[in-house]
Amino acid sequence: MRIAGLLLTLVVMLAVPSAQAASCMRSNADGAIAEGRLSLGQFEDAAGRPEQAFILTLPAPTCLTGEDDMDNVDDVATIHVFSVDALHAGLDEFVGKDVQVRGTPIPAHTAHHHAPIVMSITEIDGL
Repeated sequence: MRIAGLLLTLVVMLAVPSAQAASCMRSNADGAIAEGRLSLGQFEDAAGRPEQAFILTLPAPTCLTGEDDMDNVDDVATIHVFSVDALHAGLDEFVGKDVQVRGTPIPAHTAHHHAPIVMSITEIDGL
């Protein structure tokens, strides 16, 4: 009976990291989905100039995984979202609302990135 208990503990220990890895977004993978409340934040760039960024605040932390160490981001509660196409002009209408976005996440790597994960979005829908 003691061996069965040890085996059960081992199985649970091995399953937990797999479950966490499965819930992480993949860095540079198209079609990633995130849900949360969209806000428009006021920030400063490295030179102290003001800039705005759309921030998605998540109901539960998420993470990012990738092949390079710099692609891995541990549990975070915010994602900086942006769009380079016509979708960008419509993001204002979603500020203050719960939304679902679809796009490509990457780790923040410049002074213009205002959350640990940055996501170029191609779709946004209100919830």
